[in-house]
Amino acid sequence: MQKSSSSNKGFSLVELIIVISIMAVLIGILAPQFISYMHKSKVASDWANLKAYYSEIEADYVDNDGTYNSDVPTLNHSHGSLDEYSRKEIKFLDGRTVKLKAGYYAVTKSYTSNGGYQIAYYCDKCQSDWDKHSKTCELVLGL
Repeated sequence: MQKSSSSNKGFSLVELIIVISIMAVLIGILAPQFISYMHKSKVASDWANLKAYYSEIEADYVDNDGTYNSDVPTLNHSHGSLDEYSRKEIKFLDGRTVKLKAGYYAVTKSYTSNGGYQIAYYCDKCQSDWDKHSKTCELVLGL
């Protein structure tokens, strides 16, 4: 018995092209969904940090008998624009800082009977595609 000198152990070019094209179609289908999940996780992280910050500044407000802390950067409605006071980094009262991953926030003094603070958060993606993402990305605390 004589062995053939040419061996058929590899893939042909056509088989490789078919496999690569199938993988490209799958990636094309799954990539937008993956990007959406990544955005949602960043927004959830920002929300968690802002809720912790809100709890801290509200506790400080109550502990100081309704006196606003000058270390809390608040938006003054009569001066400046939202862009000037929108923040991408949270500076906690104990000195820790946390950078937001997907958006920005602004703090205002609450003028309701209870006093305290209000925080509004918007994600960067909402600015570019407001109608599609606004309901899932915005957060308002303290109303």
